[in-house]
Amino acid sequence: GRVFTFTVNRHQYHPDVPPPYVIAIVELVEQPGLRFTTNIVNCPIDSVEIGMPVRVVFEPAGEAWVPVFEPA
Repeated sequence: GRVFTFTVNRHQYHPDVPPPYVIAIVELVEQPGLRFTTNIVNCPIDSVEIGMPVRVVFEPAGEAWVPVFEPA
């Protein structure tokens, strides 16, 4: 995928999620127009940019796994 747009959250809204973190909309290259609201992980915040290629990874969230994206 590619980062379509993003924002950096610098406020702590939940005690289990320390700021700062990136909230992004990622568009899949394989299916233009299909976009995910997600987090960008394993990347310095200042390195995230629109158009950046990313790949999916999964993080545990209780009994489920959540798709997030990291630089490709």
